[in-house]
Amino acid sequence: MKHSIEEIKDILKEKVLIERLELDDVEPDDISDNENLFDEEGLALDSVEALDIMTGISEEFGIDTSMLGQEDINHFQSVNDMAKYISENE
Repeated sequence: MKHSIEEIKDILKEKVLIERLELDDVEPDDISDNENLFDEEGLALDSVEALDIMTGISEEFGIDTSMLGQEDINHFQSVNDMAKYISENE
């Protein structure tokens, strides 16, 4: 099933980021679509959490992320980046 960009962003924030990473003190509205999730001013996520995000994307959207390499990391810096990647590959 193809999702709209807004649906993708909602799923990313609620299921992939907050639920999967157990960010109990974070609400979806706290996550800006453009902020770098790995930056100190963002959620300050680390490489282990990046792997969890990729697994979550695979499970939620049916996209095989196992073949992604370091050059693909730019697709996962922000919610907007991830949503665009998912929309193009779903």
